[in-house]
Amino acid sequence: MSRQYRNRKGHDLEKVVHRFTDDDLSELKPKKVFAKKWIIIKKLDKRGAAHCYQVCDTSFKIFGVLYLETGNDNVTSIASQVEFSLQQFSLGYSHRFTNVIDSNIINNHLFYMVQRTRPGPTLETLLKCIRSDDDRLKVSSITASFIAIDIISILELLNSSGHVLRNFDTKQWKLDVKTRMFYLDDITDVQVSSDKRHRSIDEIHIINAETLDLAWTSNDILYAPIEFIVNGEMHRMSELDQLEMLIYILFDWTRGKLPWKNSKCQQRTLEMKRDFLENFPDPLEKFEEPVDHWFSTALHNLADHLKVAKIAQAKLEKQAVRGGAWCPKGPRAGALLSIINYRRIVEDFQKIVCSGRPEWSVYWRDIKLDWDKEVELTPEQSSFLQKYEKRQKCLEVVDERARLDAIRVHYSVMEEHGKFEREKNQISIEQYLRGGDPNDPDEKEEIERQIAELRQKRMQKIQDEIIEEDEEMDMKIDIKDEIDDYDDYYQGT
Repeated sequence: MSRQYRNRKGHDLEKVVHRFTDDDLSELKPKKVFAKKWIIIKKLDKRGAAHCYQVCDTSFKIFGVLYLETGNDNVTSIASQVEFSLQQFSLGYSHRFTNVIDSNIINNHLFYMVQRTRPGPTLETLLKCIRSDDDRLKVSSITASFIAIDIISILELLNSSGHVLRNFDTKQWKLDVKTRMFYLDDITDVQVSSDKRHRSIDEIHIINAETLDLAWTSNDILYAPIEFIVNGEMHRMSELDQLEMLIYILFDWTRGKLPWKNSKCQQRTLEMKRDFLENFPDPLEKFEEPVDHWFSTALHNLADHLKVAKIAQAKLEKQAVRGGAWCPKGPRAGALLSIINYRRIVEDFQKIVCSGRPEWSVYWRDIKLDWDKEVELTPEQSSFLQKYEKRQKCLEVVDERARLDAIRVHYSVMEEHGKFEREKNQISIEQYLRGGDPNDPDEKEEIERQIAELRQKRMQKIQDEIIEEDEEMDMKIDIKDEIDDYDDYYQGT
């Protein structure tokens, strides 16, 4: 043993691991690089137990939200969110939820993930645009139905994957400006379901359902289900609770106010909610258009569907389950994934958005909503949009031309290769017909000379084609400076 090794201190032989605290995670400074990949832009509001920051990659091309959370016994909500996001991505439903583009564990206790930021406003921002001067919200039947279609579709996906949404916050929902589709941008309140169907899938669901907090997460009980008011923290959010929550939301948006909005007594709120569901009122004060009658009927049908579903749920609780589905006729009979007919409910609201016309006959995603307003453009704005559209068309033409050129080159090479092989075979056939000896050095040399000539002709033809392509490229329109006043325009506005 060397003298240098003997003189080392004891702690030098140990690996020191830094333990991050909540104070460390809440004090990350802007313009710093996290994990050598993400640049901190600014701090965002805390989501659940996770500290959030707006970040971008080092190439300034990808923007997202960074979630940081320390795990107790390696258990965090980030792990379940990453698992859920990957599950929806593998099933082809990533457009309905936010996408996780990076995740890892640091020092075996700090969990982080980065969710991609998609362009578009939040539902909270859109609803603010249609609030009246007295801060009262009044949503039209078509707009409420448009939003309900996407919410119901997402609730269906959550139920089919064994998850529930434990709160409704308009900040968590965003509108994708490209597809005009609402999606769940923040999956913090998504948690595994404690339903009997999913508790029997595997041991993990059983443990989570018994130990994790699966109740309503918000302190505001305006949209909270009745079961939460009755059971409190012991409440387990269910599929039917989500449907009940949706009824409260749509009624509040269209009528402008729920009966128990100003109630401060939970018992009084509970009684009012029960009476509300039992004797469902009209969601609109005035029926000004035909679609208002259709919307009222659709919402009444939704409330009646909830009543029937609760009765059926109580009966199915005594039946067998298999693979996340009910088996009302025994464990070996056909399975029932859900007692709620989501597709029928979505079709009711789609008819309202389409104003009774068939879905295939109208682009119902492009329908005018309450917050869509026509604004007269200034000459500078019109000029900028025309140049931008022209630039986009030029880029599409260039991309299509490059794709077609690549296809042409590919088939040209294949054709030339086939010709070359056929000519080689023809030389061999002529040698055989002449009765020449294939092992004769003179014959071999003659064949190689002929093949070399063919190869030289082929290379000369390819070079000529390359020269022709370069001449064509010189004649193409340069589109780099198509919008020369791009920066000046934004600085001027």
